[in-house]
Amino acid sequence: MSSDIKARDYVIHGAYFAVYGIFKYLPSPVGDFFRKHVSKVFLKKSGAFRIYEGVTLWYPYRITIGSRVTLNEWVYVSGYGGVTIGNDVRIGHRTSIVTSDHRFDDDTVAIHQQGLTSQPVVIEDNVFIGCNATILSGVTIGAGSVIGAGTVLTRSVGPNSIVVGNPGRVIGVRGADELS
Repeated sequence: MSSDIKARDYVIHGAYFAVYGIFKYLPSPVGDFFRKHVSKVFLKKSGAFRIYEGVTLWYPYRITIGSRVTLNEWVYVSGYGGVTIGNDVRIGHRTSIVTSDHRFDDDTVAIHQQGLTSQPVVIEDNVFIGCNATILSGVTIGAGSVIGAGTVLTRSVGPNSIVVGNPGRVIGVRGADELS
């Protein structure tokens, strides 16, 4: 990443967190109103969404949030690699969406000096993510999927998938005959 981009990132982050920080922990429903409106100024694109107390959005200008989306308490979203959240998505409290990681392939150089890798995360429409889930970089969650509480999702899943565990594994498909 060039020094110009890093400098721009620090300026934008500084402005965002200086203003957002005032409202980050303000209780609902008043805090929700202010968090939403402050975030909308900095997000890449957004529809109508609700953002509860303690939510952290890193690199908000690389995050797109659709309409009728809820980010519950203490959700962490790293937009470094890009995040797209579709419409009608519910994200449970303490969920983390991570789009970057430290490089560590050169054992002669300190890990913190090796830079980052990043890939976008895409959450399609009508997805429910349970509390304490972790969504890692490069993952796409297909429309209509349900990600169980505590799941660590390291790979993309197709539409209507029901996913649980660490690492996340598909245990069913919503609407399939065997579930009725």
